[in-house]
Amino acid sequence: MNELDLDQALTRAIEIAEMAAATAVEFHKEISPENAGRTLEVETKDSPRDFVTKADCAVQKKIIAAIQEYYPDHRFIAEEEGASSFGDPSSPYEWIVDPIDGTTPFIHGRNNFGTILALRKNEEVVLGVMIIPLKDELYYAIKGKGAFFNGKPIVLRNTKDLNDATLCSNTRRIKMIDGTAYISTPLCGGLENYGAACDEFGHMLRGLNDGCFFDGPRLWDVAAGCMMVEEAGGKSEYILKDPNNVRSGVICASSTAPIFDELREFVFEKMEPTPE
Repeated sequence: MNELDLDQALTRAIEIAEMAAATAVEFHKEISPENAGRTLEVETKDSPRDFVTKADCAVQKKIIAAIQEYYPDHRFIAEEEGASSFGDPSSPYEWIVDPIDGTTPFIHGRNNFGTILALRKNEEVVLGVMIIPLKDELYYAIKGKGAFFNGKPIVLRNTKDLNDATLCSNTRRIKMIDGTAYISTPLCGGLENYGAACDEFGHMLRGLNDGCFFDGPRLWDVAAGCMMVEEAGGKSEYILKDPNNVRSGVICASSTAPIFDELREFVFEKMEPTPE
């Protein structure tokens, strides 16, 4: 098997991500505030989440078909079922696909949903693309060649310490104590949740936030973003909650370098993850 030209693969991945995101935008018009979003109804009469699942499936199908035109032997891991049936099981290359990242923003007609693509070679992420079409944001990276936002090299925020840091999280670690809900969080300057990993990584990659930590998203949510953060000089780590299931939830920490050790200690040693 010939060595893959990653520069060419990145160009193709960006084109495919842009096509996929444009398709997602067309679905989004049916559920946006200007249309059905005010009542959370759609023309198909399905529930909003059923509609998003249909949109996910349609966009994912286009992505896989487009990638297969260039790389018919490559394997896939993707949000919707069935992707693992494509490609050559012996190929070292595997695409990780999130057709529509940010279900909650999508359902509510907001603009911070996107498409995420990552490419692994022998289990290592070597290429990543994230696009948030309605915000005109494109992030991409090749392993060892830096990370870029809308064509410009990414520089992460120069975080002083964790007390100075604004973090993003999916904030699922809720405990009920005497009828009150508590969220487990490190002591930091602020904690935010945008509902879309592409936007949460994006804020960090634009120097607006300092880190992310997650409990329960999937590989397709974090693989590209973590690699981009590392390429921009930050640090990342994630593990599958079920090591034997590539589709299981992940626990993830990603941040600027000065606060990573402290954030990592909280996420992997102090935080109590939700059950898989």
